[in-house]
Amino acid sequence: MLLLTSPWLIGLLVIVFSIGVALCFVGLMVSLMTALGHKNWLWAAGMLAVFPLAAVYCLRRWQIAAWPGKMLLSGMGLLIPPITYFLLMIK
Repeated sequence: MLLLTSPWLIGLLVIVFSIGVALCFVGLMVSLMTALGHKNWLWAAGMLAVFPLAAVYCLRRWQIAAWPGKMLLSGMGLLIPPITYFLLMIK
């Protein structure tokens, strides 16, 4: 239990979480601009309303949205370990 509450581990998880949030934000903005540039107005409005819809857009239109899709999916992947750790430590 002492290893799980180590300040080094918590600091590392905070850094990973911050990088994941930054990648998700930039990926969301680039995918939003991609959707607007290709005149996909409904997709763009949906991305503003519901964040995970941006990942769905990037996966469905991978030929035009591969770069923001890679940022979004890697950012979401980086969010999984810190969120899992903090949810396990709450219990």
